[in-house]
Amino acid sequence: TYDLAANYQAGPLHLGAGYEKNGAANQYALRGLYEMGAFTFGGYVQRDKNGYAAGNRTTFRLSGMYAMGNTELHANYGHAGDYSGVVGDQAANQYTLGINQNLSKRTKVYAFVTKVADKGTIYGDFQSLAVGVRHNF
Repeated sequence: TYDLAANYQAGPLHLGAGYEKNGAANQYALRGLYEMGAFTFGGYVQRDKNGYAAGNRTTFRLSGMYAMGNTELHANYGHAGDYSGVVGDQAANQYTLGINQNLSKRTKVYAFVTKVADKGTIYGDFQSLAVGVRHNF
């Protein structure tokens, strides 16, 4: 397996690119993030070839955050496309809304709800709610 990644940062702009090759399968991805005061916007796009069932597909995700003091509001949307050469619809969409309350630099409480809307049969339709505490050591 070969992996290659490059990252670039210039003030509020963060960019990245990656490539992986594992036998006949390979993928490449581009990502970007921009910080604009209280708002942060990000996203990525990834193309994989000869992956699942030797098909090709494109996935992407768009995300945003709004910070108000120690509180962060998060939203994101992700899409996993159909695999080429596979019969049927395998695409899915994911929606997530969340909130973080930062108690300190290393500790936060969070809650989020996410929904996966599967157009096919790979992922399944589901919703989940999560609540927790995260501490970075």
